[in-house]
Amino acid sequence: MDPTVIAVAQLAITIGEPDANRKAAAAAVTEAAAAGARLVVLPELCDSGYVFGAAAAEAQAEAGALASPADDSDTLRLWHVLAAEHHLVIVGGFCERGPGGRLFNSAAVVDASGTRAVYRKAHLWDKEKLVFTPGDAPPPVVETAVGQVGVMICYDLEFPEWVRLAAIKGADLIAAPVNWPYAARPAGERPAEVIKAQAAAATNGVFVAVADRCQDERGVSWISGSLIAGPDGYPLAGPVLEDRPAVLTATCDLRKARDKSLDGDNDLLADRRPALYTQQEAKDERVVAANAHWAARFIANGTSYSDFQATMARITAWDDWCREWGRTGQYYERLAEEADEAGKKVTAGEAWRRAALCWHWGKFVFVDDLDQQRAAHDRTVACFRRGAATLSPPAEPVRVPYQNTTLAAYLRIPGTSQKPPVVIMMPGLDSVKEELQATAEYMLARGLAIIAVDGPGQGEAEYELPIEPAYERVATAVADYLEGRDDIDPARIGGFGVSLGGYYAARAAAYEPRIKAAVALAGPYQWSLDWDILPPQTRATFQRRSGATTEAEAREKLSKLTLEDAAARINTPLLVAAGGRDRLVPTYHAERLAREAPGAELMLDPDGSHGLTNHAFESRSKMADWLAARL
Repeated sequence: MDPTVIAVAQLAITIGEPDANRKAAAAAVTEAAAAGARLVVLPELCDSGYVFGAAAAEAQAEAGALASPADDSDTLRLWHVLAAEHHLVIVGGFCERGPGGRLFNSAAVVDASGTRAVYRKAHLWDKEKLVFTPGDAPPPVVETAVGQVGVMICYDLEFPEWVRLAAIKGADLIAAPVNWPYAARPAGERPAEVIKAQAAAATNGVFVAVADRCQDERGVSWISGSLIAGPDGYPLAGPVLEDRPAVLTATCDLRKARDKSLDGDNDLLADRRPALYTQQEAKDERVVAANAHWAARFIANGTSYSDFQATMARITAWDDWCREWGRTGQYYERLAEEADEAGKKVTAGEAWRRAALCWHWGKFVFVDDLDQQRAAHDRTVACFRRGAATLSPPAEPVRVPYQNTTLAAYLRIPGTSQKPPVVIMMPGLDSVKEELQATAEYMLARGLAIIAVDGPGQGEAEYELPIEPAYERVATAVADYLEGRDDIDPARIGGFGVSLGGYYAARAAAYEPRIKAAVALAGPYQWSLDWDILPPQTRATFQRRSGATTEAEAREKLSKLTLEDAAARINTPLLVAAGGRDRLVPTYHAERLAREAPGAELMLDPDGSHGLTNHAFESRSKMADWLAARL
């Protein structure tokens, strides 16, 4: 290979003006070709623009109107003409309409022969998740006339594993269409995105060509950091860092990317120790994720830290999960039996409830062995029931008529002289009425009665009824039941739901007028937008509890759980609570619900985890105070 002139074009893109955007791109390609460029990189979504509508439906409609299939794209046809005319390769971003009408943030590699590859952005940034489906294929490495070209888009470049995949596959150059939104930085410092691009080049010994954009778009400005970095990480051209169009070129000897040697007897790829990395990767990822993300939830809801640690130490593979939590549950069952025999009813009750929680943790997302899962579920119900009476106030098991069956619930009423308000507590995808009791204590302490119910797809109903998108039907059934009680005030009913239960609480507030105030904690607005990035256990659990027979069917069923029509109907007070570090339900769900529901207010903890369980005291106190003030 001879040294090759590489170009990156920083463009001023106007949303909704694809013809003008294509014209600007064509002019930049022509300018680069005149400078001798053999490969030109254009920005992300450079035909459609980037900042679509704030609401998901609006954004999807706008992007959809600007999108086209890769095999019938005016943008890609123009690039083909330009590539043939100027004898070069073009890599650029475009708005793609894929199978089933799904939208993708994509990039294409086009040369004189036509479209060589289409890559769909795998790591979506922020509000992109409202519009696009993430790609599920690794970055392509395309053999072109100039060398081996790898492709990724914007945020992808910040994941070291993603760049390493392309380097291992032999990429000489990473072409990265980007739209880097501006963020404040210390005086004299380069943007972190530019530094990461240089680091990606240096740590993999490849050239990196980044095409950023300029011009304010609907209030969003850009870094305008287009650059070309060599395999040592140092810039060969750029970064621009000015809000103006620009075409940068650099003469790159791409052969240098094939020599991974460093000073001394070192080699970037040969010095890797994949056997060690494989040992780490061989650990069951589901167990690693559980250890990292579930400790706060388990402990906040009644399992001791020492029990969590001891049980997790015995679990090396996911197949061990249910069995080992059952072992911890059996330990508390023995304590409970001994305390019962000795007449120590309070101690026995606490031990029974601890046993129930352990059995619940064993089965809550364990859908790999349904016989084992069902047995653990039955122990959850039986153990908690034996300990329910020693709670203060006691938990009364009740049955709520629903359709042609009944739903199991626990009703707890504080010892007050007057009929108290009552809160319907709604579990999530993998929680149950028994797990909600730790949160219930905060409400009971403020004079609120609670009724925690296993709805369709939950707890005692999960084997009989699939998940119900219109969960207001459950809320209506519970409200009907409560009107028949003479020990609570049915004119003052509230709602509370966590995780998927947060969605249920919002639905109830929208369609059941007897709900006078509700809290939606960590609830999704439309969870199907995140299907591809949900943990495997979550997807498998939803598939099971929705009654879907395939993952594709489960995804379709999940799309039915949406607040698009419901949000605008919520005129009663609604507290939307969320955590900024929620890995299951990103904060954009809460922000959208709070924005669209007339009666909503947002309580966002920037450091909060899913369900705010890492800040349980603070969040539960605030939510209980809020409900008490309104009921």
